[in-house]
Amino acid sequence: MLDIRKVGHVDVFLDDAGFVEAAGLRGRVLYLTADPVLLRKQFGGKTLPRTPEVSELYSHVSTDAIIKANPDCYYYDDRLGTLVLRSLGNGGWVEPGDIRNGGFGMLLAGDGWGEGSSREVAALALLYAGIGIVYAPSIAPIHRQNLINNGMLPVTGLALAKRLASGERVSVAEISDGFDDLTKSIVRYGGLFRFMEARAQGKVIDQAIDTPPRPMTIVEKILARHMKTTHGSVKPGDAGFIQVDAGFSHDYTTAPAAAMIRAALGRPPRVKNPASVHTFPDHLTLAPNLPGISAEALAGIRDLREGQRRLAEETGIQFHGTALGGSTGICHTVVREEIAFPGQVILGTDSHTCSAGALNCLAYGIGNTEIACIWEHNEVAGRVPQTVRILLSGRIARSCTAKDVILHLAHQGKTTGVFTGKVMEFAGPGLNQFSLEEQAVLANMAVECNALTAIMEPTEAMIGYLIHKRGLDRRQIEASLVYPDPASPVDQTIELDLDHVQTLVATPGHPGNGVPINEVRGTPVDIAYAGSCTAGDITSIAMYADVLNNRKVGIPTFIQYGSERVREEAKRRGIHDTLIAAGVQMIDEPGCGACINAGPGGPQKGQTAISATNRNMPGRMGEGDAYLANPYVVAASAVKGEICGPEDL
Repeated sequence: MLDIRKVGHVDVFLDDAGFVEAAGLRGRVLYLTADPVLLRKQFGGKTLPRTPEVSELYSHVSTDAIIKANPDCYYYDDRLGTLVLRSLGNGGWVEPGDIRNGGFGMLLAGDGWGEGSSREVAALALLYAGIGIVYAPSIAPIHRQNLINNGMLPVTGLALAKRLASGERVSVAEISDGFDDLTKSIVRYGGLFRFMEARAQGKVIDQAIDTPPRPMTIVEKILARHMKTTHGSVKPGDAGFIQVDAGFSHDYTTAPAAAMIRAALGRPPRVKNPASVHTFPDHLTLAPNLPGISAEALAGIRDLREGQRRLAEETGIQFHGTALGGSTGICHTVVREEIAFPGQVILGTDSHTCSAGALNCLAYGIGNTEIACIWEHNEVAGRVPQTVRILLSGRIARSCTAKDVILHLAHQGKTTGVFTGKVMEFAGPGLNQFSLEEQAVLANMAVECNALTAIMEPTEAMIGYLIHKRGLDRRQIEASLVYPDPASPVDQTIELDLDHVQTLVATPGHPGNGVPINEVRGTPVDIAYAGSCTAGDITSIAMYADVLNNRKVGIPTFIQYGSERVREEAKRRGIHDTLIAAGVQMIDEPGCGACINAGPGGPQKGQTAISATNRNMPGRMGEGDAYLANPYVVAASAVKGEICGPEDL
């Protein structure tokens, strides 16, 4: 008789060697319908009169909806299971405890499950609520990996999902069919920690990638240098271990990752190369000042931040904190300013790690189990992704910015899925007109297109940034630049004429909801917020000042700097004083702030915000609604109190 391991309300059957052999549903099935009435029936213990079609299931459920940023992400214990999905539909669809108390073991949802933040607590919250199997036609790649790393089973085939939902015992070989060999091994071991321990004990022998020489994309070339290969070449789908040049975590993720190591391995974390590992107290630096914040939430914040500092002191990892308890900047901004370099692999516990792709390096978000592997081994399991090449041509209109380009692509990604799990490789003559900070906007919001990451072909703007802002030598830079081979095959090539890009505004609910500004011009807004890792750089700060010079804002307006360096440059150039004179409430302390509802400027219940940030999923910035737009539009809208562009002033 096979041994059984419980994964939520799912029975996982083990063979004689302790490997996962099959799985069977023990609990109930939750159909996450887009009809709240049908959800309530299931929470009440009733069986639906018919099985919903996939088209009737709730689609594009982000990790912000699975587990909200504030305050639920302050926890990393069993409480998460009670709070799962309470932000669905902007709140009110799922009450705390509904899923856990319902005895559900399998959840079925629509397209785009787990989009958005890389937070691994979204996977843990499902697991703690009893969910061991998740079905969706498409699952965001970072969230999918987080499920697998925690011993859960993601399923994207409907026929297989129906068999599991019926209670049939299904072999793990069928469930993992289509996974690469490395991921199959992690599934068979029952999660990443078990697999990595077996590997450390010599029970798992790495196989070199045997792909013959071939033309390669930028990311393929970088991975060929960072993975074990026979011929110095890789192709999409190849899997193995990736040597990591720099890894980082922040105050949401550092202490939970350390706790996971202690729970799984029974010892404190070990850090193999502390000089290459960084941690930032940037996400929650202003959260304790939020109006109405509970004592429980404050205790959670203290626990996270004290655990982060303690780990840095114990292991010697690089702690980017200030003497007053803040951060020197948002992790993505500081990584760009101080750490990332062309040709490197940079991984961090945040989906916007892809920002560093502007510096011609491979950078993407990972979960807590994976940062723990980087601490302990300086490497992480990975697979060579497919690439979509985006060739930019033409000249962008003066009223438009890189934000409009990426909102255009996010709409394409949401409606077609063309970028899901892939690399967006930006190239073409049109790329040269963007500053490095604007290229970073394109890279930063690749994850809003549901891509794994983005990477830039080298431009003079990027080289100049490294010379003038980082003080690096041109010859050293040029020797490290990575270009695609001319004949390198890609999954798809998209030619985007920038002359045709319009000023866009993403309506509430998803960054992919971009519409031309004329469709929402005149919409009243209560509050304006600018900052974050996608709009707190000096180029964006200067854009706000261009519009607000000799004008006054008409609604509460907040601007937060991305780093101390940005703040000091803005003050040196007089930009800070211009914004103060316009009535802007400047937030001097760099951090993520209202972008994750952890600082002033987010829309509360009944309010509508106009924001230059990167996400507007339900619950992301607060209980209200948020429109996303470029810095010019946000500043102009702040003057009139309604959505407009500078041309309307």
